[in-house]
Formats: sequence, C-alpha cells, structure tokens
Amino acid sequence: MLDDQIRGNRRRSRWLFAGFLFVYAVLAFASSYLLGGWPLTPSYSILIGFAAVSGVIIAFAWWGGDDMAVLIGGGKQIESRDQCPPLWDAVETMSLAAGIPMPRVYISPDPSPNAFAAGATPEQAMVCVNQGLLEILDKEELEGVIAHEISHIRNLDVRTMTFAAVLAGGIVILAQGLSRILLFGGGNNNNNSNNPLAVVGLVASLLAILLAPLMAMMIQMSISRQREFLADASAAELTRYPQGLASALQKISGSTVPPRYHEQAIAHLYISQPGGKKKTSWFSTHPDPQERIQKLMELSAGQQHNTRANLAMDGQAPTA
Repeated sequence: MLDDQIRGNRRRSRWLFAGFLFVYAVLAFASSYLLGGWPLTPSYSILIGFAAVSGVIIAFAWWGGDDMAVLIGGGKQIESRDQCPPLWDAVETMSLAAGIPMPRVYISPDPSPNAFAAGATPEQAMVCVNQGLLEILDKEELEGVIAHEISHIRNLDVRTMTFAAVLAGGIVILAQGLSRILLFGGGNNNNNSNNPLAVVGLVASLLAILLAPLMAMMIQMSISRQREFLADASAAELTRYPQGLASALQKISGSTVPPRYHEQAIAHLYISQPGGKKKTSWFSTHPDPQERIQKLMELSAGQQHNTRANLAMDGQAPTA
C-alpha cells in the first residue's frame, strides 16, 4: 500500500509539471498570434527576458534559499547534541535511515507548532523546528515530523518546488508582459477582423493571457500538496510508525497559537499551513490535515498512537 501511494504521488506530480508545459504552449500561441501575426512567429525578446529572470531566481534559490528561509523563520542553529538531545537524536536517526548526510539543525523561538526543511541538495540542507512544536510532541511524534522533513530533503522536494515556482513565475511574467504590450497599443494589427477564424484566435489568445497566471498558481499549489502527501508516505516508511506523524499532525492542526514571524513567505516549506489555516482550496500549499491523517492511519491499520509525556515535561526541550 505504501509503495503504491508513493508511486501514485510521483506520477501525479509528473502530470502536473506537464500541465506547466501545456500552459507555456498556450502562451506561446497567444504571443505569436498577437505579436507576430499568422503563421506563428515567436517573440524571441520575451523568451530571452524570461530565461534571464528565471536564471537569476534559480541561482538565488539554489545557493541562498535555505539561509533566507531560516532567517525568515527566525531559526537559531544548534551545533551539538547537548543543546537539545531529543531533536538532535531525531534528526540524526532519521538521516541515517534515509541514507543522507545529517542536515544542519535549527530551533526557532516561534511558539506556533511547526517545522520546515530547506536546501536544494542533501549536502546543504537544514531542518528548522519551532519551539512550540517541541513543547507539545513526544518522542515518536517528533520523529514522525523530522522523518517528514528528512523525506523532503531526500526526495529533493525543495528543488522541485523551486523549479515549480520559477515555472509559475515565468508564466505570470509572460502574461503580464503581453498584457502591457497590448494595453499600450502593441500587437498584431494585420489580422482580418472580418475573418471568423481570426476573431476566434484573438479571443482565445486574450483568454489565454488572462487565465494563464491563475492556472500556473493552481498547478504550483497542487504540486506542493502532492509533495506533502509523498513526504508523509516516505516518513511512514522511515519510522515504520505512521501513527506517530498522524498524532503530531493532529496536534499541529489543532493549535490556535499564531506564528510570530512572517511565515507566509515560506508557507510551502512548513509541515503544516502557518497560522492554523484548516480549509484547503486549489490555492492552498498543503492538503487538508484530516485527509493526511486519514491516509497515515490507513497505513497503520487504524492503530492509534499512545501519547506519552511531551518533550517539555521531560525537561529536554530548550528555550531558543
């Protein structure tokens, strides 16, 4: 069942990336029709500009995205086990199980229960856990959360979401550029308005420009949600105890503590939507928590987690 779930999530992600290619093809048609006339002649200046912007975004996300994410999240690095034994042990154990180098470990003083991972490669990866999370989870629940984040690193999800963000951003840039060109009187004036096919082509091109950014955002968020399901399934594979993560997600989704930092900028990196958002829409970065919990409970054959004393009660959760 677990292998089927993982394969299914990966297959859906590939189809969603194919959706990006479809949107680009539609925009290419629209730009060629409106700017170059018929037959289609692509506007190379727009494509070159998009490639340049995309290159800058990818380079920044590759080399500095992890440091920027932890800065936004307020994380402070811990460099030895004695600073927080439960967290250090969980990261070390799950890294060994996943077969990747142990990532850098950070704790944020944020009281809202959450955690995230960042880094384009396993070698530069990091895991950041909020103080609020350490105060409500026990050992097995924490291991489930860390296994989820380690799975993101092993599955190269940060890299995947970076490319998805660049592809979606490129579509927005192209659509806005075409809109401005048309607004200021540019575009193709050679089409015969009396030709029904020309009118259809014009209307279709305008609709493509208007709807392309919306479609791109929907695809990007759908990929993000699929990667969360995949990380949940991978975490269950690493821990062999899916009810631990299910119990952790139940506690996290049930929290009403607001985040301290401006976490919406990195919302897609967190294990749960920051700010306690419970409802899921086409523009949500995360699936419905109850759906995630249900899938994990199916993997555990309905066995519940017996919650033990949390880390704070054990006196092992530090104050960042």
